[in-house]
Amino acid sequence: MRRTALIGHPGVSWRDWIKSNRGKSDLLCLDPADVVTAHPGKFTLLRGEKVLYQRFFGSADLQKAPHVWLGALNEALSKTDADVIVQFPLYRPTPVAWQAVLLGLQLFLPTDILVAEGTMVDLNAFPIGPELVALDKAFPAMVQQAQRKAQWMALRERCKLHEIDLRNVSIEGARLGSGRRLDPVERGRLTLEDCLVEVTGTNLMIISHQEIDERVVARALDFTHCSKAHLVDPHWFEGLISAFARQSGEDFGYGFVESFDFENLKMTAWNTAEPPTPVRILRLGSLRVDLRGNELPELKPWQV
Repeated sequence: MRRTALIGHPGVSWRDWIKSNRGKSDLLCLDPADVVTAHPGKFTLLRGEKVLYQRFFGSADLQKAPHVWLGALNEALSKTDADVIVQFPLYRPTPVAWQAVLLGLQLFLPTDILVAEGTMVDLNAFPIGPELVALDKAFPAMVQQAQRKAQWMALRERCKLHEIDLRNVSIEGARLGSGRRLDPVERGRLTLEDCLVEVTGTNLMIISHQEIDERVVARALDFTHCSKAHLVDPHWFEGLISAFARQSGEDFGYGFVESFDFENLKMTAWNTAEPPTPVRILRLGSLRVDLRGNELPELKPWQV
């Protein structure tokens, strides 16, 4: 079985190379910024034009969640027993991206590695000798933005509105839901009655519409034995790309967060799933998209 890894940089595109050389191989697009093979923000495994596997990523940047990227690679490879081409994320030279690429290659065990000319990587570190290839230039940034905008608008047209009770779901990709939630009595002692407060290890998260006084934050840190506080505006959730997943981890709906009612632990989201539908896992990304399909600045990892 032939396994080919494609590694490029933001200035080039694998589009025409894939058209000319793919043949009958399965194609796994692990570039979350790609708008040709897959939808932005998720990974896709194709056999011909048939989708064998998809996994929500929630960002256009590998470094936002490299653990999800590696997990998706491992899971997608278990879905194919044919020749496969893996399109790695466009490489930007950072320590996290470099380590992720190396781990991805070790997991994939390619028979061929193709590296686009101009990619700033240490070729001697790869498990097998790579081949340098000349690729066409990528479309200008303005064109790529227009392509992504068109995809976001098309996605919105397919979505239906859902209301999610956060007390009955697991949340992935966010700080929210990963810790112990303070009860009303505890919040009352801290004068944080109108806030959602969670403790995860030594980290305190406070979600509030209002600005919190520094003395209140200091008292809350002392009360919870935390060393760091994260103050979150609930409006930051609005427009986040998101996905619904079953208990098995399989995605079955894709869309956007509409609003977050933290006082009643409810979230409304536009999603391609048909309502009503039970949601066991809610996956939140870091990329936000407004109602006109424009991408807003991404949130920092674990900002919400």
